[in-house]
Amino acid sequence: MTNTKTDNKKYDVLLYVYSVLKRLGCGDVNTFEQRLKSQKTQYFAQLFGVSLRYPYNLYLNGPYSPTLAQDLYQIKEFKMKPMLEEFIPEELEQRFKDLKIFMGDMTARQLELSATYHWLLRVADLDRSAAEKKLVKLKDSSESELTYVINKFKEYEQIKKNYKQGS
Repeated sequence: MTNTKTDNKKYDVLLYVYSVLKRLGCGDVNTFEQRLKSQKTQYFAQLFGVSLRYPYNLYLNGPYSPTLAQDLYQIKEFKMKPMLEEFIPEELEQRFKDLKIFMGDMTARQLELSATYHWLLRVADLDRSAAEKKLVKLKDSSESELTYVINKFKEYEQIKKNYKQGS
C-alpha cells in the first residue's frame, strides 16, 4: 500500500471492520467456517449499526459480500493488528454490546440461517410465510432450526424497536 490519502482511508476502513469482527471472535479467513462466520457477523454488525456497510448478495451459504471477502484477505496480507478498545461514543459501544448479546454463541449454521432469513425478509422483501418456506427449501432447515431463526428475528426486531424509541 502506498502512502496516499486514499490508501490511508482504505487502511483505516479495513482496520475498523477487522477490529469489530475480532472483538466478536471473527475476522479470520483460514478455514471455510471462519470465512462464513466473518461474513455473517459483518452482516449483523451492519444491521446493528456498528460497522461499515458492505453490499451483500444471496449465495449458496446465505448473504455473501465479495467486497468483504477481498478486504478480509487484504487484512490478512497486511497482517493488521485490530484495535480492541471500547467504542466512542457510548451509543456505539452499547449497540456493539447488544450485537454481542444477540449473537451469543451462535454456530456457523445458526448465523447462516439467521442472516439468510433476514435477507429474504428485508432484501428480497418476502412476507414471513414465504421467507420461512424459502429458507426451508434453500437450507433444508429443520423445524427446530426454523423456530430458532424466527425467535432470533423477533429478538432483532425488538432491539431495533428500542433504538428507534431511544432506549
